Amino acid sequence: MDTENQNDSSVEDVESSSPKDSSFFTQKDASQVVGRLISTNYAVMMAGLNDAATGVLIPYLQPAYDIGLLKVSMVYLINFAGWLVASFANIHVCSRLGSGGTLVVGATIQCFGYVLMFWKPPYPLFMTAFFFTGMGVAFQDAQANIFTVTVKHAHRWLGILHAVYGVGTIIAPLIANTIASRTPYWHYYYLTTFVLGVINIVLLAWTFRRGLFKPNVQNAKETANAEMKATLTNKVVWIFNGFFFLYVGAEVASGGWLVQFLVSVRHGDPKKVGYVASGFWSGFTLGRVLLADITHKLGERRMVFFYIALAIALQVMFWLIPNIIANAVTVCLLGFFIGPFYPVGLYVLTKVIPQDLHIGALGRLHSELGTGWIGCISLHDWSNRFKDRGTGYAANYGWLVGRDRDILGSAPEAALNQAGWTV
Repeated sequence: MDTENQNDSSVEDVESSSPKDSSFFTQKDASQVVGRLISTNYAVMMAGLNDAATGVLIPYLQPAYDIGLLKVSMVYLINFAGWLVASFANIHVCSRLGSGGTLVVGATIQCFGYVLMFWKPPYPLFMTAFFFTGMGVAFQDAQANIFTVTVKHAHRWLGILHAVYGVGTIIAPLIANTIASRTPYWHYYYLTTFVLGVINIVLLAWTFRRGLFKPNVQNAKETANAEMKATLTNKVVWIFNGFFFLYVGAEVASGGWLVQFLVSVRHGDPKKVGYVASGFWSGFTLGRVLLADITHKLGERRMVFFYIALAIALQVMFWLIPNIIANAVTVCLLGFFIGPFYPVGLYVLTKVIPQDLHIGALGRLHSELGTGWIGCISLHDWSNRFKDRGTGYAANYGWLVGRDRDILGSAPEAALNQAGWTV
């Protein structure tokens, strides 16, 4: 108990100094913020539980509502709309409520979405609920990342944070597939996430109780518009938005449509192939844990190019081998090598842009338009759907090659050296 009080006092000392020195962004030892690290990691795990279940539930969602894949894909677009709204609102909400308050608000909005889902409402209302879950997750994801980059050895803690997201994506298909395959109440999965979401609200409110619903720094409201304008006019931020546009679209397509592909094209049993999604997300999680330090030591830029090349090769193997077991192995390896992309991208971004743009930039890039690809992909046949996924990895490679010069020319040399982005 004494240790906990000391940690709380340390956090208060670190974050209550003069607002002029942006004390919220002062680097903290992990031992000072153990509670907050736990709660933000739990919040991100909830995001994983939210994101990875939809694809597994599609084979049950369709007959329950008697709808086609086009209508199913609308939930992804509506979810994206929630993310988009949150990405622009994030900096203004945070300037009034601080990171802790924004996290609690986001968790509450996410839970409200589950309230609309778990009783299997009419489909238009069920779709609408994805707007709220998307918005809630986006608020939490942005603030969890913003907080984590203020902890010493941020590259490692970001890797852990996003690995915990991966844990959520592993658990989600297991729980969702078990409920849907063994009971007629597939929608009860969202009752489970609602209960876990309430715990999330309590954890966040408790660990961020000091200064809850207060801005991270004074006068934040007065500078919010200027920060947003500076973020939107920063070339490096837009370059990284392009990177995440391509990556997130390919990743969500991989996890979201995988089970339906194995059922429709490979003629797999939904009760069995539903667990293949957990294989993809297991590789994804292991990649974020095991490759974090390796990627940092060998250079983020070099390793990202290497991982993209491997991802393209694995995607080609997935297309050409019409065997469910082989497909399961390749998607597991695919997840492993694309896993580090997101935390690596965030870490490099925070090193090559000014510190006062972190909140706006990290909030802005959570409007990744890559998520919106899913709605477009659903209009094609299954072959094109997964070719588009591979094209996403290939295009990402080309985008980084084409924009290297812009990144190298727009950021301080010391920051580029630290981020491993030098040629």
